[in-house]
Amino acid sequence: MGSEFHEEIERGESGGRVHAAVLRLRAWSERHPVLRFLHKAVVVVLGGVLALAGLIMLVTPGPGWVFIFLGLGVWSTEFEWAHRLNLRIKRAALRVWRWWSNLMAQRRYRRAREKPHAWRQGPRHMRAAPAAD
Repeated sequence: MGSEFHEEIERGESGGRVHAAVLRLRAWSERHPVLRFLHKAVVVVLGGVLALAGLIMLVTPGPGWVFIFLGLGVWSTEFEWAHRLNLRIKRAALRVWRWWSNLMAQRRYRRAREKPHAWRQGPRHMRAAPAAD
């Protein structure tokens, strides 16, 4: 279970069509100072709108944290501080995910060990009645 989260992060980091398109757009905008300024302005505004929408969604219904991370992701294409913050958050998320996975595994193990062996897994209507001695 813990490896699924880690594998998903690795798949996201490996890039894809969107990542390649962003790199092409950035290379294209580097050719002219006006295009570079417009590209940076769009990144700043879009990242800010996403992060602000995420902050608003923290107190209203909606996926607030997702939008905050999307805003940081957009900013990290232009700003080193946002990239470092994203890396730090990713390390913390992996650490919390591993801690949670280990805690749940220990809990399942402890519950299985403490359970009487006469009990059977499965729906109640399919369990055999305990043998009367």
